[in-house]
Amino acid sequence: MNLNLKYKEYHLANGMRVILHEDKSTPIVSVNMWYHVGSWNERPGKTGFAHLFEHMMFQGSQNVGSDMHFRLLQSIGGSVNGSTSFNRTNYYETVPSHYLELALWLEADRMGFLIPAMTQAKLDNQIDVVKNERRQTVDNQPYGTWLEKMLEAAYPADFPYHWPIIGYMEDIDNASLDDVSTFFKTYYSPANASLCIAGDFDEQQAREYVEKYFGTIEGVKTIPPVKSTFKGRFSGEVREDVKDNIQLPRIHMAYHIPAFGEEEWYAADFLSDLLSTGKSSRLYHALVYEQQLAQDAYAFTFGTEGTALMVFVATAQKGVAIEKLEDALQKEIDKIITGNVNTSEMTRIKNQIEAQKLRELQSITHIADSLNGAAVHFNDPGYINRELEIYNAIIKNDVLKMAQKYLKKSNRIVLNYLPK
Repeated sequence: MNLNLKYKEYHLANGMRVILHEDKSTPIVSVNMWYHVGSWNERPGKTGFAHLFEHMMFQGSQNVGSDMHFRLLQSIGGSVNGSTSFNRTNYYETVPSHYLELALWLEADRMGFLIPAMTQAKLDNQIDVVKNERRQTVDNQPYGTWLEKMLEAAYPADFPYHWPIIGYMEDIDNASLDDVSTFFKTYYSPANASLCIAGDFDEQQAREYVEKYFGTIEGVKTIPPVKSTFKGRFSGEVREDVKDNIQLPRIHMAYHIPAFGEEEWYAADFLSDLLSTGKSSRLYHALVYEQQLAQDAYAFTFGTEGTALMVFVATAQKGVAIEKLEDALQKEIDKIITGNVNTSEMTRIKNQIEAQKLRELQSITHIADSLNGAAVHFNDPGYINRELEIYNAIIKNDVLKMAQKYLKKSNRIVLNYLPK
């Protein structure tokens, strides 16, 4: 099935990519901005900057007061937010169609004129906000440090996936006004940005708005590349036990796999759905329902550039030893490696993936984000139209070859969380 989403694409003279997708079915429009910068652009001692900057981008710019970005858009019935990942930071708002100009002006003002409004007081305030976020989601959360510890074990200390997206507390605390200004000037350039407008709008008018508000913004043309010699494979199993304030043991396994977008990554992602999607999935049925060893059991893949991880997670039932749970989990992985995959399972997952993609297309906000994601990750917004075909083309042998090649004990981390 080909999604066949129509779009137009062009670039401004300053290098900014612009994607237009018209849909007149509902009188709303989504303005979606991606910057190709995330935690992988940071370096040791300077972690958490990409996420901190997501917060700073809502603190006002030269012509917009502090917190007014939220207030202006919410007052007209719009929704607005942003997020940070390993490879990108995005900002998005969906508003009634006749407020398109306002949304574009707000995005342009913080792209072009954030520095004049940046103050030490604003930075201190957001440092405190991010530190509290880290406390709530990582430090004081059961199992909260698992991802951080897994990344540290999976990648060398100087590799850009070694640290968590939110950063380390000490680095966040030490961020200076000069640090964040330099980060902004380096990465928040039109040449490193992709703007998607999707929904109910007039194309000619949208082009005029974009040129008016973004066309005069200048910035660096060359973005510093991310450099690493790490090839993304383990040379032997890495194991670590972590004592934590928890009631139930939990096991985390991570295997190095190829980067997001490569054929073997799609095979791994397909397998994670086969193992995890729904109560009839392999891991839930075997570990939770049938053997009653686990409270939950699932697998997923990271969609990261350069290299990626496939992760398995299982939380033990009360009284179940972590060793017994690991053995049961390993048996399910071994079944895949030895070829125990049937046609009906493959068909079920393909149907589920297709249904999910079609549900996502009901949201103009999601369409805008997907077009931008394809543009930033693959330099081609149209990649979104081919992705479903990639999943549908996966055959049993693709899954088996991927599992046999990468799901080896010599290519994994085993991170066990145990009650203190």
